[in-house]
Amino acid sequence: MIPEDILYSFIMYRIGRDKNGVILLCLACTHTERVQDFNGDIGNQRTLAAHAMLKHVHAAHSRETHIRAMAMVTERQNAP
Repeated sequence: MIPEDILYSFIMYRIGRDKNGVILLCLACTHTERVQDFNGDIGNQRTLAAHAMLKHVHAAHSRETHIRAMAMVTERQNAP
């Protein structure tokens, strides 16, 4: 069984690629984290970016706004 916090975070952002490299995209808002912006000397850049995105998801899209955020995700996915 997947803990609810992990499942919630997993469905709230997507990993993609653009001309500058790997990017993590919040599905409920326009927030992004770029992997290459993190210092590889202190840890794995992708792990650090994912941690930053999880912090954003929990801070900006708390459980109280879960239903509204998920509705926004659905809207963005179904937009033309």
